[in-house]
Amino acid sequence: MNLIKLGLVFCLSLFLLGNVLAAGAPVNEDFSLVLSLCEDMVEMAKKTNKEGFIESVDSALKLSEAMRRNNSMAIDRFRPKLRAAKKAGKSGDFYAAIGFVEEAKTLMKPATASWDGGS
Repeated sequence: MNLIKLGLVFCLSLFLLGNVLAAGAPVNEDFSLVLSLCEDMVEMAKKTNKEGFIESVDSALKLSEAMRRNNSMAIDRFRPKLRAAKKAGKSGDFYAAIGFVEEAKTLMKPATASWDGGS
């Protein structure tokens, strides 16, 4: 009887240990394609190419929507900036559009952990 309980406790502890390690693993999100599209957006905005800018923004939004399936919180932070850049680009305000794209680019970079595990 004690051997069965001991085996059950061992199995449950392995299960819990696996969940703890999975929950603590860093999320490595790769936004390199969206970042390259953002670079293209900035270049198009500097050249005041409205059609190219809108096309690049649409591509970035579609790509980020496809990447959103993994419930990324970072995507939810930078997508509104891209939509605001698209709106500014449509109205011809390329300085504001560049500002929104630069803000979106900073949100795409991985954030450093503010908690080091305690002391």
